[in-house]
Amino acid sequence: MSADIGRIRIRVPAIINPGEVVRARVLVIHPMEIVDRRDGKPVDRSYNFLNRMIVNYLGREILRVEMTQSISENPVFGFAFRASEAGPLRVTFLDTQGGTYEATTDVKLG
Repeated sequence: MSADIGRIRIRVPAIINPGEVVRARVLVIHPMEIVDRRDGKPVDRSYNFLNRMIVNYLGREILRVEMTQSISENPVFGFAFRASEAGPLRVTFLDTQGGTYEATTDVKLG
């Protein structure tokens, strides 16, 4: 596997007005193995794909996403949130092999 696995990039606007609804984009480097199927049933194998994304803003969970199958290699996720205060936005990914990957960016109000 690549040494970059689990690297996360979070993009939010550089300056945000208080109370503004902000669109964030998150890229995570991950192989996201595709589940093989035979006769409509998954082939028994230990697949490695992201199965959970948790987003915290100002220390509070604002989004939790559960994934039941691989989406695509190095997926990009987008979501919106209301920026009420300046502070940290943290994104955590978990995969089916027990990996935990996390990144934080600062939300800056103008």
